[in-house]
This record gives sequence, structure tokens and C-alpha cells, in this order.
Amino acid sequence: MKLYHGTNIRFDTPKIIQPNRALDFGAGFYTTTDIEQASVWAKVVVRRSEKGIPLLHVYEFDDDFQEKLNVKHFDTANREWLDFVCNHRLNMYSGDNYDLIIGAVANDNTMPVIQSYMDAIKTNEDDRNFFAQVALRQLRVDRLKDQYVFKTEKALQQLKTLKVIKL
Repeated sequence: MKLYHGTNIRFDTPKIIQPNRALDFGAGFYTTTDIEQASVWAKVVVRRSEKGIPLLHVYEFDDDFQEKLNVKHFDTANREWLDFVCNHRLNMYSGDNYDLIIGAVANDNTMPVIQSYMDAIKTNEDDRNFFAQVALRQLRVDRLKDQYVFKTEKALQQLKTLKVIKL
């Protein structure tokens, strides 16, 4: 399968990046199967950093190799996914360590819903189930894109660089 990584920096080898802000699945190398999503992200990175040019790194990943990795796969944006993302974004995740995490992206369109959920549970833990149901109902309206987050060197070694495209 092809995976894409949008960025403003050309590099030869993907690396696990310690983010300067909380991300959906924590530190890792973020990719997607959606070329449009990666292209948009490359342009966002250039705009936010005010440097570089938008680049699309294209990789080949042997999907069968997942059997040899510790993989967390969210088939849908459900309650487990919502709490997993929120725990990472609040820097409160303390669960299992994975080589690869696959799931929906909490992007700029969905972040207001997720932020409202995080704010609500910080102030009222007793109503967490109610707030989760509301958030998930609102998120179902969006067509969420996917992300493949490589969390370990073992997983990263399975990415084969095909090309880098200047956007």
C-alpha cells in the first residue's frame, strides 16, 4: 500500500518525531493513505512554520507486515478512539506501547468537537459518557481521513521511500 507524508522538509529516512504539541497518537512518524490529506498538511506546515516548501513523501508499506508488529487499529471513530486521542492530546496516555497505530485523524474540522469534549470531561468527569455520546454523534457527520503512525524503529524500517514530490 502507498502511504504519504506531507512536510516542508526533504529527508532521506523517516524518523520518529517528538512533537512540539500534543498529537492524536503521540510521538511518531505520521502518514496517511490519502494523498489529498498529506498535500494539505504539507501546505499547512509551510504556512505555520513560515519556511520550506510543501513536499509530499511517498512510501510503500507492506500491509502484511502488520502481523509482525504490535498494532493498534481503530476501525472507526468510536468511544475507545475518542478517549485514546484525548488522552494523548492531554498528555495523559499511560496504556500499551505500540509499533503502529492506525485510525481516524482528529483534524482542524473535528478539533472543535474534541476540544469541547476534553473541556467538558476536565470539569465534569461524572458526565463523561454523555459528553462522549454527543461528541461521537457530531463526529459521524465528518468523513474522517486515516492516519498510520509509526511509533518504533521496527515499524519505520518497513517503509520504503518511493519518491518525494514538490507541490
